[in-house]
Parts: sequence; structure tokens; C-alpha cells
Amino acid sequence: MKARNCKVLDTPEYPSYGKLKSAYAVHDFDQLLLLSGLKEKINLAPVELYANWSITIPWSPEMRYKPKGSVSKDEAEQILNAVRDKPNGVLRWIMKYW
Repeated sequence: MKARNCKVLDTPEYPSYGKLKSAYAVHDFDQLLLLSGLKEKINLAPVELYANWSITIPWSPEMRYKPKGSVSKDEAEQILNAVRDKPNGVLRWIMKYW
């Protein structure tokens, strides 16, 4: 999604320092969706893709550091499946606009 944002904002690379870094260092998927210009496209997407998108929304980088067992195996697999699903996975959909 951040690669798409760089494309939309005509930025040759993802800023890794300075003031722009904080503007790009966002992990809120709804905010990234808006910045990427894809908000309307997700609303028109197949219901299966929209459902997968909804499953990924609660993810945050902090989830990686939660103690083992804080996130159930089923919940983790559900998020991974929503991202990798064929043909309606979130990653596959984002890559169409990359």
C-alpha cells in the first residue's frame, strides 16, 4: 500500500528519514487506503475482497510483539488467508494498482 502511495504522490522512493518519514510511517489501513486513492475502488470491489479487507483492518505492527497466545492461531490464520486469498486477497488486489 505504501508503494502505491508513493506512486500517487509522485515520490520516487519511500522516505526513510526527515519530516516526510512520519507522514508515510502509517499503519492504519483505512488511512493508507485513503492516501493511496483506492478508497472508492474497495467500495466497488467484490464482496469477498471487501470481507477480506475487513478482516485485515484490526492488524497492527504491535501484534507482532504481543506475548505468545495473545492472538489465537485461528485469528492469525484468518488474517493471513485474507491477505493471500486467490482471487480476492488483499495483497493481490493492491498489487493490481502498484
